[in-house]
Amino acid sequence: MIDTLLGGESLTWLVTLFALVVVWVPFYRGLKLSFQAWSATRRMERGELRSALQQGNHDDVEPLALLLLRILRKSLQTADAEEHPPDMIFDAGRQYVMNEYDLYYTRLITMFASLLPPIGFIGTTVGMLILFVSMHQANASLELSALAVALTSSIFALIGFAILEGLKIHLYRRLLLCLREVQSLFEDTEAGRGREAGAKPAAGRRAAPAPA
Repeated sequence: MIDTLLGGESLTWLVTLFALVVVWVPFYRGLKLSFQAWSATRRMERGELRSALQQGNHDDVEPLALLLLRILRKSLQTADAEEHPPDMIFDAGRQYVMNEYDLYYTRLITMFASLLPPIGFIGTTVGMLILFVSMHQANASLELSALAVALTSSIFALIGFAILEGLKIHLYRRLLLCLREVQSLFEDTEAGRGREAGAKPAAGRRAAPAPA
């Protein structure tokens, strides 16, 4: 009955559009999260980090490099900060930021990406079932639409899956680079504090009296 209302080409385009819409929903959600993660993992220069730390962040998505710097400043200002090595404090803060990134971005992007192959497989299965019915009824237009469902759903789903997984790998690399900038700033700051701490006792030390 459907093929009498729509021609074979129109039915094929309609089915293809439906398959694209079904695949587009999880792909769009994963893509939106990827753009947010792109903003969160942007690399900030030292001057920008210091300025944002003093003035506050005005972006919709707080950069993770700035979040790590805030954690380090708060941790080093606590009363028991001197009891722990600076490297341990940095590693703990870095692990916390990476866990936050994994919780709010990596896992969700993976979830939406993982939905795409099953959706494509369901579309392929439905298309094959329609194809068997069309072969039994010798209906050329229905057979063409069945092939459209079987092929386009799988193609769109696999392309979307590959894009999201590729973005996830690239975003993890961006995360490491932005955290490395904070690590470099932290190490230079600690080295400067160490030189100041060593210079103060030396400046306050009295010269030994000359031997008689």
